[in-house]
Amino acid sequence: MNLEVITDKDLIVFLVAKGFKIKRVRKDRRGNRSLLYFEKSRQLEKAILDFVNKTEMININEYQAAERRVKTLLSMQKTNR
Repeated sequence: MNLEVITDKDLIVFLVAKGFKIKRVRKDRRGNRSLLYFEKSRQLEKAILDFVNKTEMININEYQAAERRVKTLLSMQKTNR
């Protein structure tokens, strides 16, 4: 499986809210930040560009729910040093 690593929390939340699945989570070598991996695809590339260019709208409820789930995941990574 070909994976794309993403570290930006806002982009991660956007992708999760859009329905992309996190395939892997790990800490960087220094343990300073979490690395989240998504499967590389044209759809992922388009979604990243849509996020950067602000050309995609997301339902606020889906975004907030995704934000809570990602926040929980990242918090769990902090405690697993």
